[in-house]
Amino acid sequence: MDQKKMEELVERNAFAKYIGMELLEVKDGYAKGRMRLERRHTNVYEGMHGGCVYALADTLAGIAAATCGRYVTTLNGTMNYMLPIRDTEYVNCRANAVRLGGRIAVIDVVVENDKGDILSNGSFNYYCTGKALE
Repeated sequence: MDQKKMEELVERNAFAKYIGMELLEVKDGYAKGRMRLERRHTNVYEGMHGGCVYALADTLAGIAAATCGRYVTTLNGTMNYMLPIRDTEYVNCRANAVRLGGRIAVIDVVVENDKGDILSNGSFNYYCTGKALE
């Protein structure tokens, strides 16, 4: 699955565009992206809201899973919120396939600040549908 095709997929993802996610790199079983930390993403503690972190991680993990060439849908996901996300311009996320099977993909994610500090991590499982990516 090439970078251009996945960038087109992200362009059609209204929610990814809404949160300001940028796709930086894609290769088989891997996706890297980021989003600028903006006031609209924060919680009452002035850190990025956990739901926003989850959305970024789920979206990038889904892209990594979709490098199988088919549409995927999230079966489940878990996130570990280890440090507050603040005092960074960008929130960066890397998604790596642990397994890309015939129907199930398992993807691990790491969320970092601009300095490379790990702030959150998690794991997502996807069902790989029979529908090929356009």
